Amino acid sequence: MLGELKLDSVRPLVRYVDEDQAVIDTHFHTTGSISNANPGFTGEADVHITIQGLDGFLDEGQTRTPVCNGEGSVRFEVVCPQRWWPAGMGDQPLYSLTLRLVQGDSIVDQSTVTFGFTSVRRDGNDDAQDTPGFLVNGQHCKIQSVIMVDRVDENTLLPATGDSLLMVRDHYGPDLLYEAADRAGVLLVQSVPISAQGTPSEEVAKEVDRLAAHPCLAGWFVGHLGDVRDNVTQRIKALDPTHTIFERFPDPHAS
Repeated sequence: MLGELKLDSVRPLVRYVDEDQAVIDTHFHTTGSISNANPGFTGEADVHITIQGLDGFLDEGQTRTPVCNGEGSVRFEVVCPQRWWPAGMGDQPLYSLTLRLVQGDSIVDQSTVTFGFTSVRRDGNDDAQDTPGFLVNGQHCKIQSVIMVDRVDENTLLPATGDSLLMVRDHYGPDLLYEAADRAGVLLVQSVPISAQGTPSEEVAKEVDRLAAHPCLAGWFVGHLGDVRDNVTQRIKALDPTHTIFERFPDPHAS
C-alpha cells in the first residue's frame, strides 16, 4: 500500500520541444515507507499527471511506473506546446504540472510545479566570452549585457531586458526572483555557492529540484568550486541533463 508515502519533490525537465510536440520527463522523490525494514519505497506506483495552461490548455494521463528507493520518473508528451521565449523573441506562457500518487480511487499525495516549454542551450558557435550567446528553441539569442545579482540586489529593480543575462552569485536565488524572470522573459545563470570550507554551501540536489523547471534558467556555474568542481558537475548533470554547466563565465565588468 502507498498510504504512508508522501511526495518530497517533483522535477519536470523538458527533454525536447519544437512547435509540434514536447517531451517532458518528470522526476519525483517520495518519503516514507510501507515497511520499517525498507526506508525507501521500491515497487510500482500509479501516477497521474495533469498539465494546465492559462490559455485553457489541459492534458492529463495516468501510468504505473517503477519506483526505486523512493525515486521514480514519468515521461509525458504534449502536442503543439506554446513555447516560452526571452522578451523580444516571443511570449512567456507558463504551465502548471500536477503529479498525484494514486491508490485505487484515492489520491495519496500530490504536488504542483510551474514550468515553461523551452529549450535553452549554449550556442556552440559563439566563442566570445564577454557576450555569450544561447540557442533558445533553436534560435540564436545574443546576450548584450551580463548583470551580477548578489543577495543585496534582490530588493532593487534590476535593469534587465530580454538581451540581458542575470548571473546569480554567492547564493541561490529566491523563488520570487525566478518567478519574476519567468514572467519577464529574462534568462539567468545560477552559481553554486561555496562555503568557507570549500564545499557547496547547500545541498545541490535540493536546489536543482527547486529551480530546474524554471524556463528562465539558462544554466549552472561551477567554475569557482576548485577541487570539488568535477564532483558537483557530475551531480548536477545526473539531476539536470537539460541545462548547460559553465566552468568559465563572462567578466562581471561586461554588465
